[in-house]
Amino acid sequence: MTESLNLKCLEDSARRHVRGLKTGQKLPAVLPAPLNLSLTSDQDFQYTVERLAASVIGDHSLTHEALLVSEAYLRNCKIDLTVSENYAAATRLHQWSTEHILPTEAFAIDPPFSTGKPVVAPEELTRIILFKEAGLVLLSNLQEQSVSFPLLCTPTASLVACLASFTDPQDPWTSEKSHRLSGFMLSSYFSTLHENSKQFDAIIKDILAHYIKPLFLKSRTPLLTPAARHAIFPLPGPNGPSEFDAANKPWKFQSPHVVTILQWVISQLDAQLVEVHWPLIIPPLLTILDDVSITYKIKGCSLLSLLLHVCPASLLERSGLGEIFHSTLVPYLLYLPSLTPEEESIPLLDATYTTLIALTQARYATSNTESAKIKALDTMFRYGILKGYAHAGENVRIARLLMGKSSDLVNALKIHCVKHLKDLLPVISGILTAPFATAYPPLLQAALQTLRTVLVNGGPRIEFHRGEVLGGLIICWRRLEDEVESAPELVGFQKTVEDVLRAAVQLLGGDERIKEDLCLLQAFSPRFETLLDV
Repeated sequence: MTESLNLKCLEDSARRHVRGLKTGQKLPAVLPAPLNLSLTSDQDFQYTVERLAASVIGDHSLTHEALLVSEAYLRNCKIDLTVSENYAAATRLHQWSTEHILPTEAFAIDPPFSTGKPVVAPEELTRIILFKEAGLVLLSNLQEQSVSFPLLCTPTASLVACLASFTDPQDPWTSEKSHRLSGFMLSSYFSTLHENSKQFDAIIKDILAHYIKPLFLKSRTPLLTPAARHAIFPLPGPNGPSEFDAANKPWKFQSPHVVTILQWVISQLDAQLVEVHWPLIIPPLLTILDDVSITYKIKGCSLLSLLLHVCPASLLERSGLGEIFHSTLVPYLLYLPSLTPEEESIPLLDATYTTLIALTQARYATSNTESAKIKALDTMFRYGILKGYAHAGENVRIARLLMGKSSDLVNALKIHCVKHLKDLLPVISGILTAPFATAYPPLLQAALQTLRTVLVNGGPRIEFHRGEVLGGLIICWRRLEDEVESAPELVGFQKTVEDVLRAAVQLLGGDERIKEDLCLLQAFSPRFETLLDV
């Protein structure tokens, strides 16, 4: 009788815990350790599993309660898995958990022009997140107890897909503990699996073919052949409101976690596996990248950047997808305010520039393709940086981002950046000499960093732009010196300006005209004597 009473107490505790979560109480994902309970009955364990499986057809609260009871039982009791009934119950518990703790439609966005799904209260979303976390804790406890049982401790595609759904801490359904648990279990499962390449490859293929591909079948791009090559004569896409119909994009409106699974899969591949699974990877990646949602455009850029780290340059060339990726990304460079909200434009521009630079370097990695690489980078600079600054340069956050990406492009172009100095240096000088340059220090810092990069890469041509360089730096330094007494936090910027100015003077020091200009400045004001040491 004691054992059944203990189980009843555990069920009551779980019921109170779930009710507390639904009313907004800040409670942990699992029950506190029931120190006054001693659950040892095999029948109790089998009963909890049966109750959990049966609760799916009823109230979600009942499912949550049954999950908490099962997790507490596993955490506090040693299950004898040599007993066939216990082993069957553990297997069923394992299968149920991997299927039912996946993120739900509650975390998906609404399709455009829809009447909208029922609004989920914040307390309910919190409860759902903690439900997922409790399920991962249960899987972790089950993994610890089944080390000696290969059928339970060997990873399957369903288990790996479930755990991979919680590997991105930025996802709204992933708590800090869920992210940590999923990473730990995946590392544990795959510590020896990488040595068995056939089994590892089979799991990856199963995930791509049976968990990811079916969700993207109705939204495939017509630019690809079935082998994920560039279609020379692309077929017209399907007619109808595909962008507005949730049924055509279940990966977006019903199962948003599939993007995280794809991200994890790509992170596990090497160059050989990328080529093997190319037809399964590219269609969903390109679909995500080409989606109308800014959020998914950013995710697509992240996935492509991840793929480029391991994708052979020859594969991009043979498949013809380098040009498709490039033509898809370039228009995103002009997603600028006010047509695109600032909070969406900034992360998209950041991701797009990073991905485009990586794509260009991956496509043109050999010396034979150097001229093509420079041409692509030039286009990015003119079409993206200069047009972007002309259109939205008055937005200081956009200007700061464009300055930072200018530095990245100058580093990529190296000496070839000199052709852009006539356009770039006036922009930098305008930032340095602006009357309110110190009102937004991050922009000032980005401009100084870009100028430093220009001096390193375009040094041989700086003398032709000495007026822009020296004028901007000296005016900026003079203004900082006047303001530093009332704003001590500007001392670091003043020192940075001095360092960049001295680097420019040293670079230009061999020119007699520069020496004459510096001498005139020193004669004009003794404040420049220590700064402009010639």
